[in-house]
Amino acid sequence: MMPASILLIDDDSFFARLTAAMLAPAQVVLAKDGAEGLALMKAQSFDLLITDLLMPGKDGIETILEIRRADAALPILAVSGGGKFGGRGDLLRMAQRLGANATLQKPFTREELLTAVETCLAAGSSPTPVEGSGAGD
Repeated sequence: MMPASILLIDDDSFFARLTAAMLAPAQVVLAKDGAEGLALMKAQSFDLLITDLLMPGKDGIETILEIRRADAALPILAVSGGGKFGGRGDLLRMAQRLGANATLQKPFTREELLTAVETCLAAGSSPTPVEGSGAGD
């Protein structure tokens, strides 16, 4: 299987580069906010979106909502460190209710990240079988 193409949206460039390194050999494209990420999504297709939730400009929640309107099938992993709002668990739960396939609380380990990415990619690549769609029907 070819390495996945992943769009990673995070306003913390150090964290974004570190996360991209953890995802090797996947092809990771970085965006600094939701607006840049959405523009990149119009220009090319991705197998997975990883987005931070708390960012200036277009935040991760707005980004998830816009992407879900445009592409209901794209797997989304939401990540958050909570920032000054403190209730990061609440933000992550909201992201999942609004369309994220999985969530991770920062900081996370490489193993936690890879497990979440594999879960998201598996969910995105395995359509639900339709009952009674056998060849003899």
